[in-house]
Amino acid sequence: MAHEEIVDRYSRLARTAMTGRSVTDCDSGSFDDGCFGAAGYDDTAALPEGALRASLGCGNPVAVADLREGDTVLDLGSGGGIDVLLSARRVGPTGKAYGLDASPDMLSLARDNAAQAGVTNAEFLHGTIEHVPLPGGTVDVVISNCVINLSDDKAATLAEAFRVLRPGGRFGVSDVVTEDTAPDEDLRRRTEHRIGCTAGALTVTQYRTLLLDAGFIGVTVTPTADHGDGVHSAIVQATKPLVAPGLEIRPMRDTDADQVLHVYQLGLDTGHASFETTAPAWDKFSAARLGHLRYVVTDTRTAQVVAWVAASRVSARPVYAGVIEHSIYVHPGHGSQGIGRALLTAFVAASEDAGIWTIQSGVFPENTASLALHRAAGFRVLGTRERIGRHHGVWRDVLMIERRSPVVDAS
Repeated sequence: MAHEEIVDRYSRLARTAMTGRSVTDCDSGSFDDGCFGAAGYDDTAALPEGALRASLGCGNPVAVADLREGDTVLDLGSGGGIDVLLSARRVGPTGKAYGLDASPDMLSLARDNAAQAGVTNAEFLHGTIEHVPLPGGTVDVVISNCVINLSDDKAATLAEAFRVLRPGGRFGVSDVVTEDTAPDEDLRRRTEHRIGCTAGALTVTQYRTLLLDAGFIGVTVTPTADHGDGVHSAIVQATKPLVAPGLEIRPMRDTDADQVLHVYQLGLDTGHASFETTAPAWDKFSAARLGHLRYVVTDTRTAQVVAWVAASRVSARPVYAGVIEHSIYVHPGHGSQGIGRALLTAFVAASEDAGIWTIQSGVFPENTASLALHRAAGFRVLGTRERIGRHHGVWRDVLMIERRSPVVDAS
């Protein structure tokens, strides 16, 4: 179903709700049996009847979003406003709840419901979830209730969620997902259509991959209701990596090439970062590293890359699929700011999300700052490779370090 058709469909539902009738966006039996709408909530006593009538979600993201006093919340596809009103109540007068919807009729309905509820810390915005009309780094929590599955560009939607979140911000949505090994595609599609999932749901693995590609860490997908034929409602949670204000940790891009190589060269020039003396061309740098598990820290005001981390495959043999080697470099002018620790923490979390059970590397004994950084992140020294190579005419030892994940099962 095209975007315009979806907007028209929900606009009609909003107009129906305005007449005082309850609405559903799927088969009525499925709506009742699947805990859709207001049935998914247990704290609706103070909400207007109109908000309850127009509730079309497949869960209660507010209950798992860990909302705190003073938070700024964004609801993607806010519909009649039930999750915005609940969020506004939780974040209190010092917080704010935004609702974003592409249907002008839904926005009118939501604003009426907010006025009836006496909620003054909510604002409803017109726009699409693929192009959020808010600046980057302005919200603490992104929620959504059975809407992302309606998007025909889910990668863009999740990238926008990442963009608008502040470092450390939380992503907590209810959505429809399918099993990775759903039994029959035709049956699955019929079930999706029966419960109103008109654009096609992501599989659990696809959802996780798109969130990781966007830059999220700590990704979990927890099924909450079984609709049959491999289709489930689920709670999807993730976090934007935490780093100091004014900075952002995000996936490395090809457009970062010059700055990444500059930081690399500055590290090599110290004489204690690597046996290499000259940063390679970008194509060689990129080819030697995995396409994922590569991140940068940028200054959000100048877009300057101030640190990077990337992983390389240890071996192509399947037995080593969960073992990687990594490199991490921080611009010398930005040391002692916690940047390396924040970046390495995010990298470790992302590697565990990707099923990596061992991260290893080699460090010169003289690089005490790197050793301290890695020890703080759970790495241990395995031993010393003595006089393993010559560097500027001098034989150098290398300490082999390793971190074994306590959460990824390598058995």
